[in-house]
Amino acid sequence: MRPVVLAELAGSAGYGGGERYLELLLDRLDRTKFAPLLICPEPGPFVGKMMAKGVPTDVVYLAPLFNPFALIRLTWLLKRNNVRILQTHGARANVYGRLAAWLAGVPCVVSTVHNSIHDYDVSLVKRWMYRNLLRLALPLADRIICVSDALMRDVLIDCPAAAPLTRTVWNGIDPVWFSVPGNRGKIRNEWCVGEGPVLLTVARLTKQKGHRFLIQALPGVLAEWPSLVCLFVGEGDCREALRNLAREKGVEQSCRFVGVRNELVDWYAAADVVVLPSLSEGFPFVVLEALAMSRPVVATNVNGVPEIIHDGITGLLVPPQSPQALGAAIRTMLRDPCLAARLGKAGHKEVAALFTAGKMVQDTVRVIEEAMPELRCSSNVAQGQVHKKAA
Repeated sequence: MRPVVLAELAGSAGYGGGERYLELLLDRLDRTKFAPLLICPEPGPFVGKMMAKGVPTDVVYLAPLFNPFALIRLTWLLKRNNVRILQTHGARANVYGRLAAWLAGVPCVVSTVHNSIHDYDVSLVKRWMYRNLLRLALPLADRIICVSDALMRDVLIDCPAAAPLTRTVWNGIDPVWFSVPGNRGKIRNEWCVGEGPVLLTVARLTKQKGHRFLIQALPGVLAEWPSLVCLFVGEGDCREALRNLAREKGVEQSCRFVGVRNELVDWYAAADVVVLPSLSEGFPFVVLEALAMSRPVVATNVNGVPEIIHDGITGLLVPPQSPQALGAAIRTMLRDPCLAARLGKAGHKEVAALFTAGKMVQDTVRVIEEAMPELRCSSNVAQGQVHKKAA
């Protein structure tokens, strides 16, 4: 049996959660069953990264929001490559993908939701347009995958008719995270951290990620641990505003804005507490990675985060936009290293049991096969032929 062409229409060409999901999926797809094709909506680092891995990759510009030429180009690309399954990622890709797949005669369309439209940093008009376009294009989707139960609830609030099509498939991480020890002293030495406590946050420097509330919490934490250092890994348009806020709060000397880092193992190893102060999250890889390395985590109780962290059992949860609660939770972790270690170890077990890349890919393929039963039938026939030959 020839592999079926499975196209993945990415939400961006950056390297956020949706792109990490795609990389793990494309790395692990059964090439005897699927022939993958990646389509990105603009040039960017993710394009080069996946081309270097040998994944066939095309760029189809999807901006602005209404772009008939983009729809025509996408439709032509799907037809030319004889795409049989299209999986799309994010609101813009979900709308364009459903329409283009319908025009191209693609028999199976799976839309994927990585973040809630309620939390998109767009105008109310554009948010309203996304919601209504997704409702109108719902009949063109065969299944909708949400990366958390919380996102599924949001999808069904916006579009109750989507309930029969919607499934949750949690994100998962590479098993390598469960065994790498990391070099705890490497980052501390390179960034002149010293022997004091280290906080680590890994996220784009945008308003949605809530870094400002962590900076506002630092004076109270530094009063107890003056040598503490907070490492900010990531880039974004809020960088200068955050540096100015750190200066205003008198904590600039304790903050290190280190930019984007591709290899994070040693950064997690250097941390005493990993902090995620986001205002919204889908199902954050950062929390999964930190817990896989048994790092204690303090995170905001938003969207899919409480599906990973059970407060007081596998980490500590705090309300969003609350520097006081964030600071109190960080102090709890730093005052009680035994508690921090216990939470980290419990988190490690939870992630190893439920949130692996293998399970994520298996569950994703199961949803695709559910939407396209003939794929499962052809796979069973092929397996039967293999067993017959072996006999």
